[in-house]
Amino acid sequence: MQTLSKQQVSNWVLLDYHAQKQVFQEKIHFLERKYATDFVSFEQQIEQASEENFEAWDDYIEWKAYQQFLSELLIKIDEIKHGDFQMA
Repeated sequence: MQTLSKQQVSNWVLLDYHAQKQVFQEKIHFLERKYATDFVSFEQQIEQASEENFEAWDDYIEWKAYQQFLSELLIKIDEIKHGDFQMA
């Protein structure tokens, strides 16, 4: 049986979180390039549009989810870095 330290587990979890962060950032950057704007501006455009654009609306929903996932992940990364987690 192998025993892992809390530090070893936190390093592994951080590695996984940073990989997820990279994926979310790549998806966000793709959408920023596609629409040549940031999320806040794009959200305003969607809300003020006189006609519904289904592709833009789908991208908006996806983009909003990536923004939320990234935000939550950054909090988790910060917690792990500060040792604010428990092991079962």
